[in-house]
Amino acid sequence: MAEENTDLFSAFAEDHAFLGACFYELSQALRAGDLSAACAVAGRLDRAAGAHIAFEEERFYPALAGLLGEAEVERMLTEHRDGLEVVERLCSQGPASGLSETECKHLLTLSERMETHIAECGELFEAMGRIPPHEQKLLHAALVGWRLKHPQWRDYAASTGRQPTPAAPET
Repeated sequence: MAEENTDLFSAFAEDHAFLGACFYELSQALRAGDLSAACAVAGRLDRAAGAHIAFEEERFYPALAGLLGEAEVERMLTEHRDGLEVVERLCSQGPASGLSETECKHLLTLSERMETHIAECGELFEAMGRIPPHEQKLLHAALVGWRLKHPQWRDYAASTGRQPTPAAPET
C-alpha cells in the first residue's frame, strides 16, 4: 500500500473499529435489557460518530458510487439511518422511560444491522484502494476536516434532512 494511502486507510479503520465496538456494546446492552447502559452507549455514539458519518455521506460514498453503484450507496445510507434511529430513540427517551419488549427487539434489530454494516467495511477498503492516490489524499483531508468540526450524529442528520423515518417495531 502506498504511503499516501495509509492515512485514509488508517483513519477509516480506526473509526470503524471504534464504531463497531460501540454498536456491539449497544446490542449487548439491548439484549440484556440494560436500558441505562444502552442509553449511555447511544450518547457516546451520538457524540463520536457524527464526523465519520458526515465524511461517508458527503464525500466517501459519492466517490464510491461509480465503483459500487448507486443502489449499494443507497443501501449504506439506509443502514446509517437505521443506526441513527437507535441512537435518536435512546438519547431522546432516556433510561427512566423504559422500553417494551417489542421496542427493545426493534432497536436491537437496527443496532445489529449497523453492526453488520460496519463489519462489511472490507468491501469499502477494497474499493478505497481503487480510488487514485491524489483523491485519497483529498478524502483524508475531508475526514480530518469533519473530525475538527466534530458534529454530533443527530445534529448532522438534522442539518442535512437525513433523519431516520422510524418504522413500526416488529411484533
